Amino acid sequence: MVRSSQVFASLSLMSLVLVAAPAFAGGPQLGLDIEPEDHHDRPEFYETPGFADDYIPLPSQEDAEYPLAASFNPADASNYSAGGMISYDYVVVHTVQGSYAGCQSWFQNSAANVSAHFVARSSDGEVTQMVHLSDKAWHVGSSNGYAIGIEHEGFIDEPAWYTWEMYSGSALLSRWIADELAIPLDRDHIVGHVELPNQTHTDPGDNWNWALYMALITDIVDEGRVEGYVVDNTAQCTITATSDTWVKTTLEDSAELDDTQKCSIPAGTQLTYLHADDDMYGHHRLYYEAGGPCDGFIDLDRQGFVYDGHFSGFCEDAEVAAAGVTVVLDGGAQVETDANGYFAFDGVGPGAHTIDLLEGDYEATLEPIELDVYPGTRVVIGADPIADGGSGDSGDSGDSADEGGADDEGECWIGAQGCACTPGGGCDPGLVCDSTNICVPEGSGESGEDGSGGNGNADEVGGEEDAGLDYLEADSCAVDEERQGAPLGLALVVLMSVLRRREKSLKKA
Repeated sequence: MVRSSQVFASLSLMSLVLVAAPAFAGGPQLGLDIEPEDHHDRPEFYETPGFADDYIPLPSQEDAEYPLAASFNPADASNYSAGGMISYDYVVVHTVQGSYAGCQSWFQNSAANVSAHFVARSSDGEVTQMVHLSDKAWHVGSSNGYAIGIEHEGFIDEPAWYTWEMYSGSALLSRWIADELAIPLDRDHIVGHVELPNQTHTDPGDNWNWALYMALITDIVDEGRVEGYVVDNTAQCTITATSDTWVKTTLEDSAELDDTQKCSIPAGTQLTYLHADDDMYGHHRLYYEAGGPCDGFIDLDRQGFVYDGHFSGFCEDAEVAAAGVTVVLDGGAQVETDANGYFAFDGVGPGAHTIDLLEGDYEATLEPIELDVYPGTRVVIGADPIADGGSGDSGDSGDSADEGGADDEGECWIGAQGCACTPGGGCDPGLVCDSTNICVPEGSGESGEDGSGGNGNADEVGGEEDAGLDYLEADSCAVDEERQGAPLGLALVVLMSVLRRREKSLKKA
């Protein structure tokens, strides 16, 4: 609300004498009744600096609709139209031209003929609701039936009132209103008082930072939504500082932050990150592993904001993404990450939850999260690729026909070459049980002295017919030598061995 004319002749603490009628404004719609709105001054009493400390509004016992509101402190019934909303087209930003508490008191005064749905405090962004969303507050004349109003503590010509805390708190509120009422998140629908037709006010004025405000609004995660990115831990991106700069806890100018809220980054410093959010007021929010340049900063050890123009080498999302990963919420709902590694779940209740990555190309991972009533939450999960078992097998002696010995190291199957057998039988086709109860190729001699015994070449055993079997060295056998197997039992063991190896072969494929 912005002062436009003096309309009160006298004022006392016990009574108000109204000597001038409020001004009126025509709205953008035709055929609407002209209604009062805040085109008149409030008494000076409500604007004195000490009034906010002396006056404590008494909240209603009724709950506010906005989940983050401090309370529902209803405006006087004579200052709004019950159930009067026609449609929801705008969220309107106002400036009180006074204090948080004084604004609430004025809306509760039957002489005011003015109200707004919400009031926001400068110091910490606290919000009080004063009019229900279904009721028509009187704040923008004939546009009242189409607009939800938010008053902001402060004065339009004193920018210090527009604090980071108030921008953040108001952005959360505006996003919630827009989501609840299906109002588009753009500057055609989130507007200042001055921007609606036929208004005489100028709030919130030139000092209101619309670029920052809209960036905060669009960055917020919807209520009941869990979203995030799964990134490949081996594909992390490294950027380089092109000038002395900072990693910051917020989007504020570094001069506004104390030393605990910013981490100095000298020119030339390299910073490796897992994921960078899209441009946000000329910045990127980076997610990175602990132990980097900002290690030791409580709020900057794993994420922070960097100014885009002070770094080079940013990567596209797809370059670091773990695409096609199955993400599971609480062991139930499943989604698959897209080409950028993105995933989302909607309709999630508040409380503790878990996100699981199912094993596939990446190792299984479990990530605990906590979801508030509002807003939703965003998470970035690093995933470790599963190494290809068919390569880098430095420990394979060549005994394995499928050349996958590294996958089976430490395993030994009864009846396999180089593994235990029962005296006189129990070996796979083409093998015999030697005097030491180890399966060796036929014709190799009981002790394998011809060089092809317990360490023979698998290609000599069964040819391509046995190409799917992994035969290991004798010294890797881990079976009970006293175990005796009947022919049927041995047949079952051999069958299981074949099936096991076929399964592994399919996994590698």
